[in-house]
Amino acid sequence: MKKIFLHFCRLYAKFWFLLIIPSIASPFLGIGISIIALIISLIFFDDPVEEKDPSDYFTEEEIRKIQLGEEVDDDEYLALMAKYLTFSCPKKIDSITTWTGCEVNNSSFIYNYDVNDRWNFYGEIDEEKLKNKIMTQIDKESFHIRSIVATKRNIICRYRHRQIGKVYDIILTTEELRNNNN
Repeated sequence: MKKIFLHFCRLYAKFWFLLIIPSIASPFLGIGISIIALIISLIFFDDPVEEKDPSDYFTEEEIRKIQLGEEVDDDEYLALMAKYLTFSCPKKIDSITTWTGCEVNNSSFIYNYDVNDRWNFYGEIDEEKLKNKIMTQIDKESFHIRSIVATKRNIICRYRHRQIGKVYDIILTTEELRNNNN
C-alpha cells in the first residue's frame, strides 16, 4: 500500500497539471485517468525513494562521530560505515542490480545486492570474471579498504536473485585485497 501511495504522490508531484484538468471536466474521468497513470507507473517505473531521517537510524553519538570525524578503531569504523552505507540504500546500480545495503560480521564486510530476472538472460554467472571486475573497481588507497584489511576481514559481494531467492557470493579474501593494495 505504501508503494502505491509513493507512486501516486510522485505522479501528482510531476504531472499534477495534466492529471487535474480531466478532474475539472468530470470527476470520474479524472479518477479513471489517475488510476491508469498509477498502473502504468507501477509497471514501468522504479519505486520512488522515500526520504529517510538520520535520527531514526543513528544514535546522537554515531551522528557526532560521522559529522566530526572522531577517531574510532577499525572495528567500530566498519560497523558505523556499514550502517551509514545501508542508510543511503537502496541504490540502483544498473538495470539489473540494486544495492540494498551493507553488514559487517567477525570475518567479512558484506555488500548486499538484489538482481532481477533479467540476470538470467546472461546465462550462468562467471564468478571469476565478476570477481576480477570488482577487484579492478576497488579504490586501493581508500581508508575503508585499508580498515577491512587491517581487521583481516574479507569482502563479500552478495547477489540475491529476487524472484528465485538464489544467492551468489563473490568473496574477496584479505590476502587478495592486501595484494591488490600493493
